[in-house]
Amino acid sequence: MVLMMPWLRLAAAALLVELLILPAHARLPLPRLHSGARHRSSSLQLRRRLHVATLITEPGTAELEWSHSFAGWGAYSMPTALRFTPEGSHLYGGRTEFSASMDLLTSYSQNGSRIAGLGDQVIVGANVVLFDGEHLDLALMPQSTFLLENDTGARLGATAIARYDSGLNSAGLRITWSGATTPSPTNAASTTDVDAGFGRRLRPAGVLHRFTLFADAAWEKSTSVERQISLFEGVEYEISERLAFDVSGQHFNVVGGPPDNRLVFGLTVNLGRVRNWFERSQ
Repeated sequence: MVLMMPWLRLAAAALLVELLILPAHARLPLPRLHSGARHRSSSLQLRRRLHVATLITEPGTAELEWSHSFAGWGAYSMPTALRFTPEGSHLYGGRTEFSASMDLLTSYSQNGSRIAGLGDQVIVGANVVLFDGEHLDLALMPQSTFLLENDTGARLGATAIARYDSGLNSAGLRITWSGATTPSPTNAASTTDVDAGFGRRLRPAGVLHRFTLFADAAWEKSTSVERQISLFEGVEYEISERLAFDVSGQHFNVVGGPPDNRLVFGLTVNLGRVRNWFERSQ
């Protein structure tokens, strides 16, 4: 982990420089797609929470999830999430993970030129573990989505998560509802998502134990929009206890709405104990 920190600082610095040197015309707001597109970032950021990663980050530590998403129609985005679980043995400390996420970079082609900029929404949430059993885990995550451009207001809602682990297999169900504080044609008054997923480690030990295959199916229905069904599949490789890499295919709107196929490469890094950061700085 000590060897990784300089690499992380270098990557963050390179990203900051890239954003700062973008010409003015390249920081134009991205065009809106259909209302379901607003939920793609949250789908990407939670893609493995059902049946690969733990429901929350290890108490006392922070975690960075950094992805690169390539769409078949030429668009690119960088969904990024930062999560932190305070230490403790009560609901607030030890059982609640706080998170913030957004697309740090988005890019698409228009009239023969490439336009790039920041994402148009920031999502914050608090994932609370309500029941931590030997096989069954239950969690509830209130979350808010703040709209940065084109639309005004926010989306408020919550996600209920149930996960069951047995041997090498894990299965999960996630139900999300959100509502718009200021509804508009591109910001649906109400949206309901239901996601079901399954994951399996390849072997109980050895090198193949580090590989997990996973698949998800998602149903989404927004006000005044046809219901949409999306499919996701991929594999995660656990490089170490603090570092994991994954690749997935994501097929939005297999049924309903305009299809959108994406290839996503993700990196999840546990940044260590937050308390140690402050001790080293003193």
